[in-house]
Amino acid sequence: MNLLENNRIPSLDGLRTISVGLVVLSHYLPLAGSYDNWNLGMLGVKFFFVISGFLITNLLLKETEKTGSIDLTKFYFRRTLRIFPPYYFYLFVIFILSRTVANFPGGDFTAPLTYTSNYDVSTTWNLLHTWSLSVEEQFYLIFPFVLLFFGRKKVVVVLAALVLLSPVIRLTDHYFFSEAGKMWIYYGFHANADGLATGCLMAIFYEKLHQNRYYIRILNSKLFYIAPLLLVLTNSIIEPRRFYLGATFTISNILIVMCIDWAITNYKSNAAGRLLNTSPMEKIGVMSYSIYLWQQPFLNRDSMMWFNEFPYNIAGIVLFSSISYFLIEKMSLRWRSTLEEKLLRRKPKPPVLQPAHVTIG
Repeated sequence: MNLLENNRIPSLDGLRTISVGLVVLSHYLPLAGSYDNWNLGMLGVKFFFVISGFLITNLLLKETEKTGSIDLTKFYFRRTLRIFPPYYFYLFVIFILSRTVANFPGGDFTAPLTYTSNYDVSTTWNLLHTWSLSVEEQFYLIFPFVLLFFGRKKVVVVLAALVLLSPVIRLTDHYFFSEAGKMWIYYGFHANADGLATGCLMAIFYEKLHQNRYYIRILNSKLFYIAPLLLVLTNSIIEPRRFYLGATFTISNILIVMCIDWAITNYKSNAAGRLLNTSPMEKIGVMSYSIYLWQQPFLNRDSMMWFNEFPYNIAGIVLFSSISYFLIEKMSLRWRSTLEEKLLRRKPKPPVLQPAHVTIG
């Protein structure tokens, strides 16, 4: 499976821009005197989960097709230097500010430091968003082993089971914990595993789906433009809560993965696809991780600090996410490239000497 165009999967950065934009808008609306009635922040997070499942599975499958296995050392090395530096830089700055600036909320850093804040949810706004990053990190830790153990064919059963069982688990948790147990109902890895699994399944079945003329007909239909609208509408239905936990999550994940596939497939053939791949959309998408980290302290609806007011909050997001990306992310990626070459370079095996052929004549 080769989805790469100029060493990138088309449209994914543009979709990341939309995802982080939904989160920023969701957090900004209360500061502007409104409210996120459409549940846009959670929709943005769901997009990130499905994209992660799709991208990581695509990378792992590509490696297994090329080498017959997965180099776990290389995978975790690359993920560590991609994710940890910006994340721990953010936690470090928040920790320092919480100890030096009056009324700046900090809280308990134990769970964020260990990527377990989806099960020990912070009550502090500046650390609350780390729950979703914990879900992602747990996925990175678990899924390569699962894929290696089960193999491409059998892992489909595991992923399909997650898609089917996650709604049941969410409903069961809601029955026992009601809204008091948000870490089990909304934030836990098990509560979001179906979004990741949906992205994984799309990566596995991508080629087969694109060989199915009925699927391609749906993907290329002009009626498909209804899908994003239907997605926003469906995701906004949070009551009754049992329908939201049991059906809305699943329907949203399916619509998200189809929108992702549409964007990848039609990245040149129509205006919407081309827009996702314009330079501004790609650049913001590349910075989306840092933006997601740093939008939180500047969009605190309960804070009376001056930097939570417009336009200082927007300027703060731009400034600190730029510092995070250009000084931390890019530097760590350069280190990754250098260290990977030095530490993980595989030495070629010495050639096996073959006995000379003797011709008798």
